[in-house]
Amino acid sequence: MKVLGIATSPRKGANSQTLVEHILAGAKEAGAKTELVRLCDLEILPCTGCGSCKSGNGCVIEDDMAGLCEKMAAADAVVVGSPLYWSRLNAQAYPFIDRLYALIKPDFTTDFPKGKKIVFAMTSGGMGAEAVTPMNDYVKFVFGFLGFSDAGFIWQNNCMQPKDLAKFPEKIRKANELGKSLVKK
Repeated sequence: MKVLGIATSPRKGANSQTLVEHILAGAKEAGAKTELVRLCDLEILPCTGCGSCKSGNGCVIEDDMAGLCEKMAAADAVVVGSPLYWSRLNAQAYPFIDRLYALIKPDFTTDFPKGKKIVFAMTSGGMGAEAVTPMNDYVKFVFGFLGFSDAGFIWQNNCMQPKDLAKFPEKIRKANELGKSLVKK
């Protein structure tokens, strides 16, 4: 089994990335091969709305998105991690999500491999469930178009500084267990 982690935070090693890393560690302990990708280490340009992807020619933008889509296609599960900024995903997450549109045909079907799992991991500073629940719903809705099934959601509040997640060992344990659950049949 392969589990791909995608960290959207602009801060290397920050809370949402660390949460993803704990999920990947659990999956690895359970026997999965894991990989972490930081969006900030890639060049992913915004969608230009040209429509080429709907004419059968694929996306015309030449950047790292095609390689990331190949990694997602090869994975059995994908863990997306994001901080919550102003009640929404961070800016780095949106070009990635928008570019997934190229994997959808004009009739809203896709040839993307089905049967994959999606986990969403989020950290926030001071927002409650009323802010994070819509983001989880949104991510799961987008990945649902690609045939992913919901395999979990984990969130920790009160993470303002880059290492604040360490203050919540129970959440770290739950993240590890969530990773292990991805490997179980």
